[in-house]
Amino acid sequence: EANFVGLAFEPEAEAVELSFQPENIIRSVGQILCRVLTFTPSGYKACLSAELSGEAPEQRLRISITNTGVNLGNLKEITEGLPIPVKAIPLSDKGTRFEVSLAMAPEEETVTTPRETKEAPDVPVLYKKLRQRMHAYATSIKSLEAAAAREQTQREEVFLKKVNAIILANLGREDFDVRALARSLALSRTQLYRRLQPLIHLPPSSYIRYIRLQKAKEYLEKGEMDVGEACFRVGFVSKSHFTRAFQRQFGFNPSYFRKSHTKQKTHHE
Repeated sequence: EANFVGLAFEPEAEAVELSFQPENIIRSVGQILCRVLTFTPSGYKACLSAELSGEAPEQRLRISITNTGVNLGNLKEITEGLPIPVKAIPLSDKGTRFEVSLAMAPEEETVTTPRETKEAPDVPVLYKKLRQRMHAYATSIKSLEAAAAREQTQREEVFLKKVNAIILANLGREDFDVRALARSLALSRTQLYRRLQPLIHLPPSSYIRYIRLQKAKEYLEKGEMDVGEACFRVGFVSKSHFTRAFQRQFGFNPSYFRKSHTKQKTHHE
């Protein structure tokens, strides 16, 4: 919703039973879906579908992620580093379809086990990380304010808007921290934490960094500046520190946004 990209799920059947490795499927489908949503232009849509193809005993389950508006097949970062094969198919309407195919018969399964399975996180951890990153992609400052309007009192909605306005007004200041925010609101740090925590479920220091990175993401999406300019505009002195923080919040490097915008601009020209 924050990126104005539609998302639909279209399964062919209510349930399909087969043998597969959840950690590989969650990682692969999750990464593709998150990055397709990120790079699809506003006003277009993405669709996750699942359907059976072929005839028994060679029947397969095909999981597809399709977007409209732009061909993303040339963006290697969408499928880079995945543990299973992915096919990228350009569509005639400037869209793309990414396909993952799973064999229905266990003995025909082509998915390979990672070499160091002991280091692979379990499925709940992967699912939690996926949810966190999806939430980061889809959330904006305005959507947080809208949520406060729906779920809290008008007083708390106004309070959150004031907090956001103060953080945005001091975005370029590296030294703007929780103490400075509390002082601007005429509150103690403890009072600020107690009022802000129920609204955004983050400590104030984490929320300030969250707003910085969300704003940087907006700058990069719009192609207004490069990574270095965005880094300093939102109050990071170190570009490497900014890149690490961006990677933790969104799951990929900030340069991906810039590359995507450059390719789209070249294509339009």
